[in-house]
Amino acid sequence: MIALPSSKGPKQVLLRDIAEATGYTVNTVSRALKNKPDIADSTCEYIQSVADQMGYVRNSIASSLRTGRTRTISVIVGDIANPFFAGMINLLHDAAQKIGYSVLVLCSRDDSEQEEKAVITSIERRVDGVLLFPTIHCRTSIKRMQQAHIPFVLVSRHTQNIDYDYVVCDDEKGGYLATKHLIEAGHRKLAFYCRNEVIYSSRGRYQGMLRAAAEAGIPQENVVSYLQGDTASLSEKLHQWKSTGVTGIFAFCDLEVWQLIAQMETDGMLHDFSIVGFDNIQSMLEYPYPLCTIDGGMEKQISTAVDLLMKRIHGDTSPPRAVVYDVKLVCRGSCRHAFSKS
Repeated sequence: MIALPSSKGPKQVLLRDIAEATGYTVNTVSRALKNKPDIADSTCEYIQSVADQMGYVRNSIASSLRTGRTRTISVIVGDIANPFFAGMINLLHDAAQKIGYSVLVLCSRDDSEQEEKAVITSIERRVDGVLLFPTIHCRTSIKRMQQAHIPFVLVSRHTQNIDYDYVVCDDEKGGYLATKHLIEAGHRKLAFYCRNEVIYSSRGRYQGMLRAAAEAGIPQENVVSYLQGDTASLSEKLHQWKSTGVTGIFAFCDLEVWQLIAQMETDGMLHDFSIVGFDNIQSMLEYPYPLCTIDGGMEKQISTAVDLLMKRIHGDTSPPRAVVYDVKLVCRGSCRHAFSKS
């Protein structure tokens, strides 16, 4: 019978406790737990079994002091409640797990001060690298990471500066495809809904919208918008759009589409507008209203960002990379007037 340590107090099981319980040296125990080839398989199995019974958990902090790496990366997102970020975090978890890394999730609330605090926390926790979904005023956070010499990659959003790595989708083309889709469905008076300005992405998607409208001969005054700083309530804006003949809405992201639909349903306007969103969240999350949307390749973005970050962690000093993924339109029928639940 193996003598297990007392459950009284917060005593952590150490290698020497396993050595005492098994009769092997601390060095043999350590090597057996790592399945080193110079330790017999039967010995490894026995020591690992005893360690498991004793509740042993490897001290990753001690290991990181020896290797200089914590095998942890942090991801700083704008809003964990946003299904776009939740989906990205899930994809990141899977990608990191495959290479033996853990993920520290931090939230900026799309506020630059909270973003900087999250960056500082990442540095304090000695993460090996950072994936940052940047706020619009992210330069201070970027400067901190550069000063700390911590590898980082911007994901989904970026500035026009190419002094650092970023992985995004083609926002301008996405706005173009979404608007062209509405125009081809017969809409000639359009609106762009963007509740919060997002670094570069908001401008890129709106520019794509204007390009599609101009290409179709629609004057710019027929493309209205609801942007950050608009003092009108969403209900007021919807009624205004309806009164001026707007029939097609391109929303910055799928989450904002769902906000629009909720307000439209409250105001009895569910059949007055057609909508196209962005992100294709419905590919991961069921929603009662089928939505036309732009797919920006979330899985490809995360896979590339992780791969790029790992290269930087392991010493890659090649010039910064700007990776821009193509987008595609996914039609589920919301380009037509009537919304009907799936």
